[in-house]
Amino acid sequence: MPPRGKPQEFQITVRNQEHLYELISGKKLSIVDLYLAWCGPCELLTSSFRSIAMKIDEWDSRMQFLLADTERVPDFANHQVSCKPRFLFFLGPKLIGEVDGADVPKILQMINRYLPPLEAD
Repeated sequence: MPPRGKPQEFQITVRNQEHLYELISGKKLSIVDLYLAWCGPCELLTSSFRSIAMKIDEWDSRMQFLLADTERVPDFANHQVSCKPRFLFFLGPKLIGEVDGADVPKILQMINRYLPPLEAD
């Protein structure tokens, strides 16, 4: 099936708390990679996320990958206490799960469990 329209950028950097809530307000599964600016963003899983996304039909209409600096999004400050990767999963604005560490099988399990179905045309 040919792609529909232009896909979104692969990862979106969250500018601030308001931007985050704007991004997660829809029906997509949002995977938020939390990081600390002084520690640098975790690049470890970017290639894994890209590989996962490319295997999902119309991934860009069903899910999104967000990068959030906990210093810019105060609501996340209690979720990130070290440089260890931490991923929050939102379905719309609702927090539905967390994965602590670079646990790709667990992240994939969460995606498979919560990924919205394809919309009928």
